[in-house]
Amino acid sequence: MTRRQIFLALLPPLFFGTGFTIAKPAVQHFPPLFMMLMVYGGIALVLGLTHREKLKTPLAAIIAISAFAVTIQGALLFWGLRSESMPATAASLILQIQIPFAVLLDWLVMKERPDMRKVAGTVLAVLGVAIVIGLPEQAPGLLPTAMIIVSAFCWALGQVLAQRLGRDGGVGILKANAFGSVPQLALATLLIEQGQWHAVATATWLEWSMLAFVGVVGFYLAYMCWFTLLRQCRMDEAAPFILLMPVVGIITAALVLGETISLAQVLGGGVILLGIAIVSGVGPPLRKKAGLAAPP
Repeated sequence: MTRRQIFLALLPPLFFGTGFTIAKPAVQHFPPLFMMLMVYGGIALVLGLTHREKLKTPLAAIIAISAFAVTIQGALLFWGLRSESMPATAASLILQIQIPFAVLLDWLVMKERPDMRKVAGTVLAVLGVAIVIGLPEQAPGLLPTAMIIVSAFCWALGQVLAQRLGRDGGVGILKANAFGSVPQLALATLLIEQGQWHAVATATWLEWSMLAFVGVVGFYLAYMCWFTLLRQCRMDEAAPFILLMPVVGIITAALVLGETISLAQVLGGGVILLGIAIVSGVGPPLRKKAGLAAPP
């Protein structure tokens, strides 16, 4: 990866981590799928007005990508999180299985050859996530665990489909995702949730400010950078950077919500950075064949 690509890869976990940390209090007021509908509805409106270029991605691909990456993934994730038997720390750790899923699906769908250096770096980064989050005091329930695992698989499949079937740049893919997900989310929130209009009527400036931050930073900027990165890099290069998201979230929670940072979280963050450094190829060039040394 080039330095520019590495810098670009660091932005999605930064935006995802801060956005989803602020989303924790926001989603306590707005029903989750309804909140996603407002976010993607806003993105669709903004990009519909500012990005006039006609989408090149076929309609069937747009529907499939948005269904897996947004609607199905969001519904299963929030259903799993809503369960009393699913601790937040356990949910965060289980959700990181989306990264190995994304890498494996990329090898299968994109016909990429596995790179053992990237495999080793990804495994090390996942270990770092486990250290950062730690083990929950309460074992999570089987059904919500299965929901979050399926949610992670759907997210990974959506990203691989966006890389394989998408015919637009980063902004275009985000626009297609927003256009495809809005009717799906509207139907889902009408069928599953209640209290949407009460949440709108009783929201204060604080709830609207949090919603705006989540929409702009946690979704719009995050996915614009992410989809742009997927047009330039292999999935097994880009996906491991998302494992920085829990680290960013913990730091944001400490600064904004007043939570404390433990020594284990600092150690785990260092392990994640080491794994990502291996994946991205940061470091001195390696000798490719015996007797052929890298130039000084």
